[in-house]
Amino acid sequence: MAHAQCELQKRSADQGYIAIGSPAFVAGAGIGNALGNAMAEDQFMKNCLVINGWKRAPHGQAPAAAAAVAAGLTPTPYGIARAPGSWINTALLDWSDANKKCVAGDKAACATRAQLGTRLRAVGIDPAAS
Repeated sequence: MAHAQCELQKRSADQGYIAIGSPAFVAGAGIGNALGNAMAEDQFMKNCLVINGWKRAPHGQAPAAAAAVAAGLTPTPYGIARAPGSWINTALLDWSDANKKCVAGDKAACATRAQLGTRLRAVGIDPAAS
């Protein structure tokens, strides 16, 4: 969700330009402006995602880091890391899914629900009331 919001806002980093001169100069100014805007948009996306609590993972380490975050583990400095406390949203969704499966008779889901419930109650959230 944070990526989509940043994507919608990144055009605000674009700068316009005015070029007067030969056709080659105007074309060059347009190309230069487009490259500058692309770099500004990329930097905006990085900053926007960092502000929303995300870090860029080194090449090849994103899947392991994402799995660690989904499991509620403290992320490593090399992986994608969510802002402190943002695991709560994922835990609430996972608790809800586990609750539905548990009610349907899935014993493993009941154990997952109990574990997530304990973690959520430890930070003051009652998942059954959410």
